[in-house]
Amino acid sequence: MTDKINILQSDLVRRVAFQGELGAYSELAAARFGLPVPYPTFARVCAALLAHEVEFAVLPTENVIAGPVPEVQRLLATQPLVVVTSLWLPIEHCLLGLPDASLTTATHVMSHWQALRQCCRFLARHPHLRATTVYDTAGAARLVWQHARPNLLAIASHQAAHHYGLRVIAEGIADRPDNATHFVLCRAGC
Repeated sequence: MTDKINILQSDLVRRVAFQGELGAYSELAAARFGLPVPYPTFARVCAALLAHEVEFAVLPTENVIAGPVPEVQRLLATQPLVVVTSLWLPIEHCLLGLPDASLTTATHVMSHWQALRQCCRFLARHPHLRATTVYDTAGAARLVWQHARPNLLAIASHQAAHHYGLRVIAEGIADRPDNATHFVLCRAGC
């Protein structure tokens, strides 16, 4: 316990790896513990931690709606990682689009599979939206910005909307208002 307190109370800026792009919910969790450093995959997050490119890594283990994150569960069971602490982060999914996008004229929505699963009821009420899975919620926002097509939307955070200059078309679209994800902060083990 003393080790945990010393690590978290240090005045040094600690680099914290997270999976995803800037604006991801994992970035919000990582920022609670230090300077967030993005990596494209959970495996790459763990590799960076074990190679001492960063001091810590933050990983999402489960969501109250969608359940466990299997890839993270597997990595925690097979990699020499030590869980230092954890937190539950409230998740407020938003529907994002270009400034001229609208829910009625959009045809596609993309996000991470967990986020799509957490918004099943919203998607069922809007069957004209074809859902596509991408690697990250913030990555979906970046793709909407990059493709610059008003018929393309993303499910992501307010932070992702701000980061990519997108408009929030709808907010609070998760199946439950108490949506939250459990994150663990890890350090490299022996």
